[in-house]
Amino acid sequence: MRVWNMRKFESLLTFVALTSILAVPSLAAGPYKVEKLGTLRGGSSFGTALNSAGQVVGWSGFRDGGEVAAILWSQGSGPQTLPSIPGSDSSVAFGINQSGVVVGRFNGATSTHAFLWTSHGGIQDLGTIRGDTASAAADINDRGEVVGFSTGSHGMHAFLWSKSTGMRALSNTPVQAGSEARSINNPGAMVGVSKSDSGNVAFLWTSRDGLTSLGTLPGDNTSTATRIDDSGVVVGSSTGQGGTRAVLWTKEHEIQNLGTLQSGDYSAAFGVNNSGEVVGTSNTSLGSRAFLWTRQTGMVDLNTLIPTDSNIVLTSAQAINQRGQIIAVGGGHHDLTSDRMMDMDDEQHAGPVYLFLLTPTGVN
Repeated sequence: MRVWNMRKFESLLTFVALTSILAVPSLAAGPYKVEKLGTLRGGSSFGTALNSAGQVVGWSGFRDGGEVAAILWSQGSGPQTLPSIPGSDSSVAFGINQSGVVVGRFNGATSTHAFLWTSHGGIQDLGTIRGDTASAAADINDRGEVVGFSTGSHGMHAFLWSKSTGMRALSNTPVQAGSEARSINNPGAMVGVSKSDSGNVAFLWTSRDGLTSLGTLPGDNTSTATRIDDSGVVVGSSTGQGGTRAVLWTKEHEIQNLGTLQSGDYSAAFGVNNSGEVVGTSNTSLGSRAFLWTRQTGMVDLNTLIPTDSNIVLTSAQAINQRGQIIAVGGGHHDLTSDRMMDMDDEQHAGPVYLFLLTPTGVN
């Protein structure tokens, strides 16, 4: 039996498989142009990262989430299935750098392993930390350094991989607690989650200072860091009795509540670029909605920034590049006769999930 050991990623697949969307062409009106990216087998797709060349990585598979394959979308072309290790039955891509090098995980004969793919060298199994049985790669910077986690009988531990050193556990991380790296910037700082019996807390790791806890919003007990920009700004979420809120940690490690759309009790930030633009998802009275946050505007529903005749609902924005391009998944449709958004939690509208690339008007 094949073991994924990927609970968070399986939860993600479950979430996106509950959404749906109507197919639309590329539209050029409004603050953002919208381009629907293709899928495999006419099924679902999900994006996880993009670079400034507009290359997008993620996965695509059947509408129910079956037979998932790692995908690369390039400017002006459809989805390219990344080759996998012989014997693998599924794969997912999670990160891409400016050179187009892709990282992720594949499902092997007995467990999942982190991989690295290049257009000239093909796919490479990055293995695990010595003694572990499974791993997954979450991100890669422009120096080719890869982060993720490796797991085995001694728990889960964040790793740093480079071509010269191979995979190694992060130094100065608590022995008794697990850890998972989610993102690495070009200077080599990384963020993720430190796990313990008392709760999971976002961390920042540098080679100079080791692991530093980023803490939570006042009164909360857990937090997650999902992305770090090149200046050291970190985004993620903080959770307590009042719900979950998208947050931003400044370079000085001060935490800021980014709020929610309407008066919801859930939001989470998934991406940030070097201009401080943040994207993620927030719940509303009509279901989940993708958001864009800036210091000037605060949190704005991305659905209000695309053409009104798009006939789509963007439920989550996953990443934003340095040009301001955004990848988002969508579901449902906009009912123009009643001028209301359909509730994405309505089971009648469950179906395939589609991926969209949003490009600011005026950006080629």
